[in-house]
Amino acid sequence: MIDQSRQIESAISYIPAIDRELWVEIGMAVKSEMGDSGFDLWDRWSSQADSYNEKASKAVWKSIKPVGGIGIGTLFHYAKIEGWSDNGIRHTLTPEQIEARRQSAIERQQKQNAETAAERRRAANKAKWILGQCQLEKHAYFDAKGFPNEIGNVWTRDGENPILCIPMRVGKSLVGLQMIDIDGNKKFLLGQQTAQAEFLIDGKGQDWLVEGYATALSLKAALSAIKARFRIHVAFSAGNMKKLAVAYPTALVLADNDASGTGQRVAEETGCKWFMPPTVGQDFNDLHRDVGLFRASQVLRRFLMQN
Repeated sequence: MIDQSRQIESAISYIPAIDRELWVEIGMAVKSEMGDSGFDLWDRWSSQADSYNEKASKAVWKSIKPVGGIGIGTLFHYAKIEGWSDNGIRHTLTPEQIEARRQSAIERQQKQNAETAAERRRAANKAKWILGQCQLEKHAYFDAKGFPNEIGNVWTRDGENPILCIPMRVGKSLVGLQMIDIDGNKKFLLGQQTAQAEFLIDGKGQDWLVEGYATALSLKAALSAIKARFRIHVAFSAGNMKKLAVAYPTALVLADNDASGTGQRVAEETGCKWFMPPTVGQDFNDLHRDVGLFRASQVLRRFLMQN
């Protein structure tokens, strides 16, 4: 274990501590291997960051739970990208070398941030332009999901199949679109922001977090049937649902019952109360179409009564 600790200390010294998400991920990797005894090593590494805060560091470490797929190999992977070699020689960078690497990483990050910001501006402008070309119409996707009378922003071009365009916003700012073709294939605009972006169905009530737009339509119908007030936040992905949960800590989560277990895992990681259809492979829209609106709404009623 001593040799393993030296290997980890050597590897982590090569990784610049400037990115928050990477900071947390490295913490997960260290904790998965060393348990709580790894805190001092991770905390020393964390202290390189300009934004380091001892209290926040302890709080984040305490909150870290085991996550499938993130182990010590994740740390070694990032270290190798930065030039570390697992050759049995436990060479740890000097403070001067660490600082030089940190400054270089900051410069790279600043350049990348500028490029990302420019891409996001272009995507947001394109989203605004596309929405300006849309008409409120029915779409084949609504038919497939059990809502033949629903209308949405539909973009129709000569010789092309109509595209359903779902606006994605961060706060009040339009950042992009989810674009759905008549076969249900989905894509986002190139370069757009997806993290923390959402589509809001606002009924001035209890916050709900869902992954997909069709799930949101079924949830809206079921909650309306039992006269429950709601605000439904469409996250567009399981990972982003977890990010939105930070902003809506009292939300209820309606998870997809994925065969991979991703939906349940993310629902648990949000820290919110959650519900998931009982059948593997189902989301709430599938359940709604299988059992009908009345039974689907009663399932939600029971969940709400228990919570």
